[in-house]
Amino acid sequence: MKKVLFILSIACFIGFSNTTSAQTLSGLQKSIPNSTSTEMSTSQMQAVFDSPEAQKKIKEEMMNNPELRDQTIDYLKNNPETSKQVLEAIKKNPTAKNKIMQYIQDNPKLMKKAMDYIKNTSPPISRAMGLIGM
Repeated sequence: MKKVLFILSIACFIGFSNTTSAQTLSGLQKSIPNSTSTEMSTSQMQAVFDSPEAQKKIKEEMMNNPELRDQTIDYLKNNPETSKQVLEAIKKNPTAKNKIMQYIQDNPKLMKKAMDYIKNTSPPISRAMGLIGM
């Protein structure tokens, strides 16, 4: 009987401590504003983005990931500074987006604009960092 009473008291203690921990954690989450954590993670991603290793991986993902590739091409196509060059590449290769992206990567001015777009825009930088495992 003493063993059963001892086991029940331990189970009650564990249940009570778990409930208290869950209440404490939910209270902490409410006290931390979401915008600050998002801004910090974006700034951290931008800092990592500047490393040569990350740049190389992102360039590879721009060729391999259709969503990132299409977003980048659309941005450059609609940007007044780069639209003429990108539209020429699209006319030459209307269905081959890999060839268009290769043209962009071979052109330093277009590549800089593409990398700036990814770095300074929230959804693309998050996607790019997720794709390269950071």
